[in-house]
Amino acid sequence: MDFYLRNREPVDRSIDADVARSCTNKQQYASEGEARAIATMQGMSGSLFTYQCRYCEFWHLTRRPTSSGPPEIIDG
Repeated sequence: MDFYLRNREPVDRSIDADVARSCTNKQQYASEGEARAIATMQGMSGSLFTYQCRYCEFWHLTRRPTSSGPPEIIDG
């Protein structure tokens, strides 16, 4: 994220607003599995979805459905 902010040119306020909304104001997770585990532990697995951030490349949680959708249930 810091690299992106230091090396962007020119400054675009709409992109800055998108970065703030979709990245810097959210918790970062190293993997999709970690993000989904946190959502499950919070009891929000059906309400929160994961996405990989285009700015920082970490994973975040969102309330908006994403193409990844909810995790498949695997019977053990």
